[in-house]
Amino acid sequence: MPSARGLDPPPTLIDSAAMTELHRALSLEYEALHIAKENAFWTAKMGLDADADAAGARFDHEEKTLSGWLQSPARLAEARDALAVAKSEDERIALQGWIQTLEAHTIESSEGSALAATIIDMEGALARKRDSMKLGYVDPTSGEFVLASSVKLGTMLASGETSELREAAWRGLRSIEDHVLTHGYLELVKARNRLGRMLGGEDFYDWKVRRVEGMSKAEIFALLDTLMDKTEERHQSTLASMSASEREPWNFRYAISGDMTKEMDPYFPFAKAVERWGKSFAALGIEYAGATLVLDLVDREGKYPNGFCHMPVPAWRDQGSLKPAEIHFTANAIPGMLGSGQRASATLFHEGGHAAHFANIDMPAPCFSQEFAPTSAAFAEVQSMFLDSLLEDADWQARYAHTSSGEAIAFPIIERGLRARQRGEASNLRAMSAICYAERAIYEIPDDELTAERVLAEIRAVENRLLGADAGRPALSVPHLLSGEASAYYHSYVLALMGVAQTRDFFLERDAHLVDNPKIGPELRRAYWQPGNSKRLPEFIAALTGHTLSADALARAAAMSGDQVVADARQSVARLESIAPFTGEVKLDCTIRIVDGNELIASNEDSSFAEMCERFAAWVEARQNAG
Repeated sequence: MPSARGLDPPPTLIDSAAMTELHRALSLEYEALHIAKENAFWTAKMGLDADADAAGARFDHEEKTLSGWLQSPARLAEARDALAVAKSEDERIALQGWIQTLEAHTIESSEGSALAATIIDMEGALARKRDSMKLGYVDPTSGEFVLASSVKLGTMLASGETSELREAAWRGLRSIEDHVLTHGYLELVKARNRLGRMLGGEDFYDWKVRRVEGMSKAEIFALLDTLMDKTEERHQSTLASMSASEREPWNFRYAISGDMTKEMDPYFPFAKAVERWGKSFAALGIEYAGATLVLDLVDREGKYPNGFCHMPVPAWRDQGSLKPAEIHFTANAIPGMLGSGQRASATLFHEGGHAAHFANIDMPAPCFSQEFAPTSAAFAEVQSMFLDSLLEDADWQARYAHTSSGEAIAFPIIERGLRARQRGEASNLRAMSAICYAERAIYEIPDDELTAERVLAEIRAVENRLLGADAGRPALSVPHLLSGEASAYYHSYVLALMGVAQTRDFFLERDAHLVDNPKIGPELRRAYWQPGNSKRLPEFIAALTGHTLSADALARAAAMSGDQVVADARQSVARLESIAPFTGEVKLDCTIRIVDGNELIASNEDSSFAEMCERFAAWVEARQNAG
């Protein structure tokens, strides 16, 4: 099979002294370094190299090289000087973007630069220790230890048939916390805090969010505090309706949705996930501006245990011509396992939303179309979480949720799912927020008090304050907290949900429906996607909705009763009679390659989208039959 490694090696760096326009020299130099780093990232995180340590070391090297380029004070000074004499509008826009990007990364002191490079080494070492961990659970029946990825443990926690099995999975996830705390995480937190304070932040968390979101730690947690205040009553009501056993951390999620996972599973066959994603996005008017998409959807040993999207080649307009993006995204579905089809669909919509966002950026430099600072992590998540929210809508399920044989889901099943989800909506928001508050608390521990015991005590205190019990998802089992790029990031998902609620309200108030609404894609491209990172999250939300970022819409949605949600769902399903289904050929304006590691499974390069989906479905079914 052809290799799925991605791009050719990056070209030799451009000699900027020979360039007439500094902004283009910056763009071409950055593009080459970005490609090298992101290719190394994909190889390391996807387990594509037999020598995992060597792959990790290559990624660390490329990341340090790119970081060093971004952190150069001389490069920032050159960009500022060039802006003063810029002639064209494109040149001014590009240089303003480069100045904003370089300011978000530049480290003036040699001591700071050296510390930043050391932190990258520490992060790489911790990642390799975490990846090599013997992770699993103790089978409650046999008493034997069973190897299992964090993905499998999470799925067991959500849908395991017995409380004993769910507890075993939860304890398996808990073991990640002890492992990372004794394999470098504490030292990494201290080093990150030193860097954050050196660069003007209260601590690492505050410095990171200022450069990524353009907001202080206090501003972000003021929004989260408002959400916690407005969801407290509903959360307490949910807890009061549950038995003591259901409130156990390993049973809480199952008590809310475990039975629905089983009931919904037949209507989300994994083999149909790609086809369903393509049709639904095409019906929304979403296109990918000529991008190449690489999809790696199945869990395997050595693969990063969480879905993600990254852009080896950023989209940008070079001398008037758009250079299309290359975008990779991944899921960790386990064919044949309960809930795998739902997980794959959620990842396709979520990461496919990220891909649509970054593929449609049309700005005169690649600094506008990369996912790191000064790109708002929360705003990037608005795109993905808005689109994956459609999967939970009654009208979307009525139109798209079918069994492998074509049987449509019945409304009583939709209703049970809506009631189960609404019952725990406020609690789930608080569980997400607990991870944010826990990470903040870790970085606020004084260095001389930073011990494993203190970290765990702070985490458990946050969980019990916000949830009334230990969390079902142990904070340090969340990979974001360990990663350099995703640390001090998890609040972005909560802020994004605020933006999603406002975005949904805008389209529903204007158009009365989301499913198969062909106005959504063009509108998102205009207001959210095309400008890249030239605006901040509150500005983007206001550009579409006319309102600034707020927790109010999200809190209102979480406070709705089950009866209210079901009544709205009935109306939306009845409205489908007046909404024409998408019947045309799926044309997303992109090349798609579906892979499993280095194996190419299917592509639309030599076939139609429908034929590609048929090949993928046949591969999945053969995999399931093989056990």
